[in-house]
Amino acid sequence: MSDPPALNHRHPPRSSFALHRRCLPNASRHGVMGIVLVALSACGTTAHFVAQPQLAIDRSQEGAQQAIAELFGSETPYTIKLCEADPSSKECRKGSASISATGVGGLFLPLVLHVRGLRVSQARQSAHGLAIDASFLSNADGIPPLCASAHGTVISRDDNTASIHVSNFYCNWMLVGNVLVDTDMSIDRISLTDKSFTGYYKVIFHGTGNVSGSGYYKAVMTPDHPSNQPPTTAAVRPGGTVGERVANQ
Repeated sequence: MSDPPALNHRHPPRSSFALHRRCLPNASRHGVMGIVLVALSACGTTAHFVAQPQLAIDRSQEGAQQAIAELFGSETPYTIKLCEADPSSKECRKGSASISATGVGGLFLPLVLHVRGLRVSQARQSAHGLAIDASFLSNADGIPPLCASAHGTVISRDDNTASIHVSNFYCNWMLVGNVLVDTDMSIDRISLTDKSFTGYYKVIFHGTGNVSGSGYYKAVMTPDHPSNQPPTTAAVRPGGTVGERVANQ
């Protein structure tokens, strides 16, 4: 009997596996599965996140609630600029201007998400601290998203811990599709003098793309003068079609 025909003559679509096809021209079904596993291995981890570290404040006479109110209750709008930082020095790592997460987009394409910061448009008292409305300054593989306004909470606790939580805000990336994003940032140090804070972060989004990441960050707050604000961007309406847009508020 003659050998069965080779399975590697069926090439995957150029849009998803062109690079891998050049690298592995004779890939069989096992080879394709290997490619998928390699792509999945690119997913980030949330293992570096610390949920409630003890908070240190440069003005030792102030507690967590006072410091949070003073720092985040500033006149809006303002921007919180982010970078990957060193936990020992509390300073940005050389060349870093964002925090990041990795994973896969549609068709198992490797994906890197960079979050440069948050632009806070409103801040008001809530039961657990401050409620904020914000937009994320981010891009996925160099492509900025279309996002709805995010609603989050800056939480201060009686045990001298504090954190920022923004959950399930909706974004659409041309490269990824429709996703929901969750972000947690614990705070271990506040400098009221420098208007900065540090701590641990984790970022997760899921939907037609799946990405996660965690690490240590530094954040610096800067006021936004109205004349310097960027024009309003559009966002895909949650539950609507990709072509349906609503203006960011």
